[in-house]
Amino acid sequence: MNEAIFVENLSKRYGDFEAVKNISFNIKKGTIFGLLGPNGAGKSTTIKMLTCQFPPTSGTAHIEGLNTVVDATEIKKKIGVVFEYQNLYEELSVYENLNFFRRLYSSPKEKISEVLKAVGMETYQKNKIKTLSKGMKQKIMIARALINDPDILFLDEPGSGLDPRSAREIRQMIFDLKGLGKTILITTHNMGEADFLCDCLAIIHKGSIIAMDTPGNLKKKYGEDVLRIETITGDIYESPLNTKSSSDIFKKLSENNQVFLVHSKEATIEDVFIKLTGEKLTDES
Repeated sequence: MNEAIFVENLSKRYGDFEAVKNISFNIKKGTIFGLLGPNGAGKSTTIKMLTCQFPPTSGTAHIEGLNTVVDATEIKKKIGVVFEYQNLYEELSVYENLNFFRRLYSSPKEKISEVLKAVGMETYQKNKIKTLSKGMKQKIMIARALINDPDILFLDEPGSGLDPRSAREIRQMIFDLKGLGKTILITTHNMGEADFLCDCLAIIHKGSIIAMDTPGNLKKKYGEDVLRIETITGDIYESPLNTKSSSDIFKKLSENNQVFLVHSKEATIEDVFIKLTGEKLTDES
């Protein structure tokens, strides 16, 4: 079986409020799958159902063939989870935090050094968590999720609130983990993160998946490349690329010797989101 995760008609209701509405998707082994949407779209609720934190109201989900309701105990042994909110023990050292979770999984002691090396934090074993930056803590969160050597990782908003440098380091780390054969599901409202990392991207809005494909295909299907012309007086003209209107604008400005700079601008995931929802999605570095 080439599918690590199989989700069919999954829903979650709280009273009269339906947080997740009948969503379906499959994730191939060794790939990065993204759920992109604003806060409250249903991303974290979906992850909580897939990681057996609570059952769905209806529908089914399978992790490597195991049912998330019936086989929850077995699934928890096979997965790693990085929560949106950092929940490390602040007064304990890095080593003590990892050792606590290592013992829960009966992993060998050598695993602590291995996962710290994987996230570039091997020299911080004795440091208390409270002395670390937010980016460093996020690396320890990922190290903790790797302590049982899971085949599947769930990362809930992995770059949220990080400075640009730390966010880039976390993205590269996720990409490197894919290179080791890990299957990764991330939730994010960061469009750059989604575009860079994901092999397949599902846009989730108000609990429903409204589009799903590779980032490149989503941009081709719903976005629009633009010709951007800047004049010598600083005015900027934009028009859909390879259209009569863009050709006419360029011709008119050229004839009047007004063109200073010309370049094309590729459609973005933000363009796709706006086209599909009519709303802007707040992006973070």
